[in-house]
Amino acid sequence: MCRCPPGLTRNRGMTAVELLFTMAIAGLVLALAVPNFRDFVQNNRAAEEANALVGALALARSEAVTRGVPVTVCASTDNATCADDMDWSTGWIVFTDVNAPIGAVDAGDPPDTVLRALPELRNGSELTANANFVSYGANGFLTNAAAVTFDLAIPECTGNHNRTITVNLQGRGAVANTACD
Repeated sequence: MCRCPPGLTRNRGMTAVELLFTMAIAGLVLALAVPNFRDFVQNNRAAEEANALVGALALARSEAVTRGVPVTVCASTDNATCADDMDWSTGWIVFTDVNAPIGAVDAGDPPDTVLRALPELRNGSELTANANFVSYGANGFLTNAAAVTFDLAIPECTGNHNRTITVNLQGRGAVANTACD
C-alpha cells in the first residue's frame, strides 16, 4: 500500500525514454554478437567436416597396421563401392583392400570388407581431392604415388573457414585453414 500524499500515485512501468534506451543497448549488443556467432558456426561446421575425413583416414591407417593388410578410403555414393571420382562430397568408405586392384571394393577370396561408411556432406559443402582414393599399406604409409590433398569449401564462407587436408607419404594428415573464395 502506498503512503503517498493525496492525488499522487506510484508509477508501475517504464517511460518511453527508458524503453528506447534499453532497446538501443539490446540492438547494439546484437549487432556486435551476430557476426561473431556466424563466424563461430562456420568455423565449427568446417572443423566438423574436416575432422570426419581425418578420423576416417586415421582409422584406415590404424586398421592397416593392426590387420597387416592394405586399407583404403575412397569416395562413395552408395556406402558400399568406390566412386571413380575426385568429388568426395557424396561421402566415403573405409575398407580392407586385400584384392587387386587397389582402390576398389572386390569380392575376391577373402573379400574386401567395408569397415566404416560416412554419409555425404551437408548441403552445399564441397570436398575435392587430387586422388579418388587413399590407400595405406601394412606399415601405415601411403601406397599412393604422391601425397593427397583435399580441399573443403563450405557455403557462405567468410574469412579463413575453408580447410585444406594434406596426407603426406608417411600417412599423416594435417588440416589447415584456407581463405574462402
